[in-house]
Amino acid sequence: MQLTPEQEKALDLIRQKQFVLIHGVTGSGKTEIYLRAAQEVCAAGRQVIVLVPEISLTPQTVQRFAERFKIAALHSALTPKERRINRQKILRGEVQLAVGARSALFAPFPNLGLIIIDEEQDSSYKQDNNPRYHAVAAALQRAQFCGARVVLGTATPALETYHLFQNPPDDKYGYIYLPRRVENRPLPPVEIVDMRAELQNGNFSVLSARLQRELRACLDSGGKAMLLMNRRGFATFVSCRACGYTLECPRCSVALVYHSDGQAKCHYCGRAEKIPEQICPQCGRPYLKYFGAGTQKAEAELRKYFGDARILRMDSDTTTQRGAHEKILQEFLAADRAVLLGTQMIAKGHDFSAVTLVGIIAADALLNLPDFRSAEQTFQLLTQAAGRAGRGSQAGRVIVQTYQPEHYAVQAASRHDAPGFYAQELVVRRELNYPPFSRLTAIVFAAADEAQARKMAEHYARKYAPQALGPAPCIIRKLKGYYRWQILLKDTEINYADFPAEASVKIEIDVDPLNMY
Repeated sequence: MQLTPEQEKALDLIRQKQFVLIHGVTGSGKTEIYLRAAQEVCAAGRQVIVLVPEISLTPQTVQRFAERFKIAALHSALTPKERRINRQKILRGEVQLAVGARSALFAPFPNLGLIIIDEEQDSSYKQDNNPRYHAVAAALQRAQFCGARVVLGTATPALETYHLFQNPPDDKYGYIYLPRRVENRPLPPVEIVDMRAELQNGNFSVLSARLQRELRACLDSGGKAMLLMNRRGFATFVSCRACGYTLECPRCSVALVYHSDGQAKCHYCGRAEKIPEQICPQCGRPYLKYFGAGTQKAEAELRKYFGDARILRMDSDTTTQRGAHEKILQEFLAADRAVLLGTQMIAKGHDFSAVTLVGIIAADALLNLPDFRSAEQTFQLLTQAAGRAGRGSQAGRVIVQTYQPEHYAVQAASRHDAPGFYAQELVVRRELNYPPFSRLTAIVFAAADEAQARKMAEHYARKYAPQALGPAPCIIRKLKGYYRWQILLKDTEINYADFPAEASVKIEIDVDPLNMY
């Protein structure tokens, strides 16, 4: 396979620099660059680690490496015996390349030469339980120790990574932008549908009239479509129209989500309970109503309007069994006229040449989160999802449904304008002194007695004043039976010895937090 001039430039940069960020649009050939770089390193007698966000969601990437190398897979889906066998192969020198999720970073190669991190912006690279670490930061450190190179690749880099490589601390860092797809395939045009107008026109479906027409045209021509809806379940909450009561998890301060099996489930602790037939448990009147929509409701509407097509749903509820991801993807690949509906897991790294239509059903799901990264996450998800369209010989198109069509993240994603989005978002972050212009530490205090959690949060807020923001209840105030209060520190070094272990209050210290809930 002949590399494009831009791919050749990227490969040359990897040879020259220790740390390289390949910022390439979807379909720009980043995987082939990884493969060529890995071949050169292995030919020199050194070893390679390839990290992917979730190995079950990236079977095509893993397969491409397996076709050229003897690989060892290292990930949580393996049995202890399988993991032990693969590690022994590494130690005996039987393989030169390991592929896996974040923990594969610690593969015991004696002469590591290259670490490749695909979709480096993905939040799954951050481990939120002890020992807490971010695979990207840990990879840079490991490479420093053993003289290896690091290649980060993505269409939508994390803002902190983008800023670091645009303003490198030394000449070890290299950045390259690949603005075109291989074989000059066009990026798909993106059409924004204002869902406020749909409501005014009497359309209460989760599918806009425009998306329904495009789906029908796609399926009638024998094509395939992917639809992204980043909410599980049938209805996002259940409330009484008479007294206003909302069904909440008694262990977590979040609304229960109604599922099509008739149960209301908590997506944080897993609690499930049967919903009474429209009878409000508080006032006893028959006015319970289901509000919002999730993937199950979207699936029901797809079956209603497009019953002649193969409808597949991919979310946490349909992928609980081992091998479920691969089975769903293989069914989609084999079908002639098919729609793959899913949460954000379908936006990651899939390369289906027959997909000509991508629909994003609820682009506002992330925008409305109380998180300073909400615009960045929205831009990343829209861009990644849109990139699944038109990767083959047929042109693709993208429909984005939103109630905020004027938002700069939505507009930038519709123009495929990554540099423009990052420039604008960096201005916002600088004004607010948020990362990458500061470093955050979130400290959460959790206790069965809320007064205890609040008292300790107030104590440490005074101790770290004036750098501390808060104390305040966490967005999810109660989780798995524990009340949670937090403080947020900016650019503050903390002494872990200041936080004694107490049985009554659990303390979680998260440096560079990705989750603000």
